[in-house]
Amino acid sequence: MNQPKKKPRLSREAWSKQALETLAEDPEHLGIDVLAERLGVSKGSFYWHFANRSEFIHAVAEYWRAWFTADVVEAISHIHGSAEDRLYTLMRQIVENKLGRYDLAIRAWARHEPSILPVIREVDGMRINALKDLFIEMGFDEAEARMRTRLFVVFHSFDESLSVQLSRKEVQKQLDARHAFFTRR
Repeated sequence: MNQPKKKPRLSREAWSKQALETLAEDPEHLGIDVLAERLGVSKGSFYWHFANRSEFIHAVAEYWRAWFTADVVEAISHIHGSAEDRLYTLMRQIVENKLGRYDLAIRAWARHEPSILPVIREVDGMRINALKDLFIEMGFDEAEARMRTRLFVVFHSFDESLSVQLSRKEVQKQLDARHAFFTRR
């Protein structure tokens, strides 16, 4: 007699990841029931990991902060090479790992969940500080570094939302062109 396979217990991370996917696809359906169905588990799994909705919302925002900014900023700080090389590595990571794919969704969600605004501000600060330092290291003055930083952050946060799909070759061409644009004196 075959016993049904036990489903592996989900982590808070799995719930947070699914929440981001759902936010990006259809923010109106970010409910526990929908998430549980998409994950193939019962609602009880949610309450195993989160005491309440507020804790869940904070966990999703923190997951986004950690995976899509903090870990990347930390990794870039350990790369050897010129500021230009580190910027290129960062740009390549953003594009290859689609690190901006949830930025619009998170920012839109904040209109309904203002409790995540501090996390968004922290992410913006982390991104701006890391990039501004790179541009200053490249020799740009403070004002120029701030302007390039804002352009970079806005571009990479919203580029992923464009519906035009590019070939791998075209992506590489654009990556090289963008790098040249941002480092041009």
